[in-house]
Amino acid sequence: MTGAPGAADQADQADQAGSGGATAAHLGQVARGGAVGLAGSAFAAACGLASTVLVARGLAAGEAGIFFAATALFTTLAVVSALGTDSGLARFLLRLEAEGRTDDVRRAVRTAGLPVVVVALAVTAALLLLAEPLSSVLGLGEDGTRVIRAVAPALPCCVLADLMLAATRAVGQMHQTALVDRVLRAGVQVVAVAAAVAAEGGPAVLGLAWSAAYLLSLLLAAAALRSCLRSRPAGPAGARAETSAGAASLAAEFWSFTWPRGVAGLAQVVVQKADIILVAALLTPGHAALYTAATRFVAVGQLANQAVHQVLQARFTVLLIGEDGAALRRTFAITTGWAVLLVWPLYLVVGTGAPTYLSVFGADYVTTGALATVAVMAATMLLAVGSGPVDTLLLMAGRSGLSMVNGLLALAVDVVACLVLVPRMGIVGAAVAWALALAVRSGLGIWQVRRAVDLGRLRSAWGVPALAAGVAVACFGVPGLLVALLLGSSPLGVLLTAALGAVAYVAALAALGERLALDIAVAALRRTRTATTHPTRPHDPAATRPHQPPSKESDDPCLLET
Repeated sequence: MTGAPGAADQADQADQAGSGGATAAHLGQVARGGAVGLAGSAFAAACGLASTVLVARGLAAGEAGIFFAATALFTTLAVVSALGTDSGLARFLLRLEAEGRTDDVRRAVRTAGLPVVVVALAVTAALLLLAEPLSSVLGLGEDGTRVIRAVAPALPCCVLADLMLAATRAVGQMHQTALVDRVLRAGVQVVAVAAAVAAEGGPAVLGLAWSAAYLLSLLLAAAALRSCLRSRPAGPAGARAETSAGAASLAAEFWSFTWPRGVAGLAQVVVQKADIILVAALLTPGHAALYTAATRFVAVGQLANQAVHQVLQARFTVLLIGEDGAALRRTFAITTGWAVLLVWPLYLVVGTGAPTYLSVFGADYVTTGALATVAVMAATMLLAVGSGPVDTLLLMAGRSGLSMVNGLLALAVDVVACLVLVPRMGIVGAAVAWALALAVRSGLGIWQVRRAVDLGRLRSAWGVPALAAGVAVACFGVPGLLVALLLGSSPLGVLLTAALGAVAYVAALAALGERLALDIAVAALRRTRTATTHPTRPHDPAATRPHQPPSKESDDPCLLET
């Protein structure tokens, strides 16, 4: 027994020594792509928060709640219509390109696109026809009917734009998503909402203004995808005939992986958005507005976290193709630490300064229930970010079935808990239900990843997320909590705590940069822009490995035990 720890440590050291160069290369790709995505996400987050503040301050609470519930429904149905194709493209495109099957790259995009178009149009038609009874069931009234009909025509634009941008991300190009979706779409949206509020438009006018931005994003996304596909390397001679004969096989393989992800994606977004809809239905639209404001900061942090995860889809695919387990484990752990460094300060500042945060939306939004909701959400998100991109890794490893099961279980927990807790606890009940659902999803994902991908062996790499969490808590959590307890929450106190914490944070990161692997990120960011826009060219180590077909590991959840 006494010799076991030493053996494990020796294995860890061997992994680190053997995978250091590969890990640094992949972390560099994550840093460059993540920086591009993060810049766009920061802008989109600011625009999203500004839109929420504008609606909350510009409309009565009941009208604002109707708008928030209708747009939450729109977002949910957009994910339904996407059918999980973002993850399917992320898993297949680089693999096909590495095999020289360039024509199949384009064919895979078409394979994904046609069913998505059909479903999106069908959902739009259903929304237009059933807007009135749907609004009645959700307790949104006539205004809700008008908002649903106002936003419905934009749904196909939203879904197709997302699919096209997902295809560009699948081959490692992040700047199109950052520019088209995060900057231009989000920027146009907040300007349109501001104009509608200034014109004293009702919820339907705001819905029309908000949704119009998706037409612009569709046009720009189409241009981005066309440019991206033209820039990819040509396939070998004779590849066209070979891949044409296997078109049906490609479609079957693509959808056998993707359809479970579509179900999982639906479950995930319903967990994220259903609480707003359920609060409106079980309580009132005014409560939905209060809940939306209290939880808006969660989406701000999720955008930053998503910027890292979207880059990781391509990186995980390359690492899995190359069967480099040591580099995969270190990349997972270190990027988890980076996500903690990016997102935890926000959740700590908002969690300790909740009254100041809520006052941004108006004095009526600073209630006991809203304060408790902020506390529950902040604590939950700290744990969720610290668990790492387990679902992303499950998907890229071919375990979309496990992801689907996790999502459905989390959805069941969320809906049942909402139905039980919201009538008794108000909006705090919705927050608790959401926290329970996220705990189920994250906990199952961690357990499954450790068994299916063997992430548990490299123990020493997990020091990075632990150290990152400690630095964030020391610089923002402890000072924020002390100020709130001793002096009370005030805008000046929160700003001062955040400013001083930021100074200490920068100093700590400078001192601990090597231990946090930030030296790799800094070195990567200093490289040329070419490496950012073409991260998976033939010089990529994965491209030189023996060709192998996309993984056919079974998605059967029962195989978790084997």
